Amino acid sequence: MRRSLTALTLAALSGSFIGCANVRHQAGIDYARNVAWPQPFRAADSNSVIAPFEIMRDNGWRENNTLGSSLFSQEHALSDAGAIKVQWIVTQAPLNQRIVYVKSGSSEQETNERVESVQLAVSKLIPSGPLPQILVTEIEPATSSGAYQTLVHRALTKTTPTPRLSKFTGLNAPSQQTIAPNAGDSK
Repeated sequence: MRRSLTALTLAALSGSFIGCANVRHQAGIDYARNVAWPQPFRAADSNSVIAPFEIMRDNGWRENNTLGSSLFSQEHALSDAGAIKVQWIVTQAPLNQRIVYVKSGSSEQETNERVESVQLAVSKLIPSGPLPQILVTEIEPATSSGAYQTLVHRALTKTTPTPRLSKFTGLNAPSQQTIAPNAGDSK
């Protein structure tokens, strides 16, 4: 009986030592975290702030690089304006944004004809090497007619005041002194 009680006591003491070691280890981890704060969390905070802006930037490029229905003819071929836009996307857009989006047509056949027309235009511009992606989208880019844009531009031009200099007063008179003070003195 005495041996079992001694063994039980030793087991309890060794368990409490192990428990103390775990507590000390956890306390060390907590101390290190508190000393390092806020450094471990800055990257996550920065990413959570930057992520929406990156999404907005990518959506802007997507809208800019989308070939809408107005850039295709009745036969679903790329118009001259569409070819110019494809040329700009393929040659001028940043490398990571050289993706051509094609607005889907009313049928699968119409969509395929549009994509084929764009692929033909891209392959004329880049005869060899990797071609940019051509993706189909359901989103029609926001556009307006040239006549409307002309009216807006003319209205803006008519309402812009002509530039004028303010009236001459003694406060804004040019300086009469043309030589720096004490420039002629030699010592």
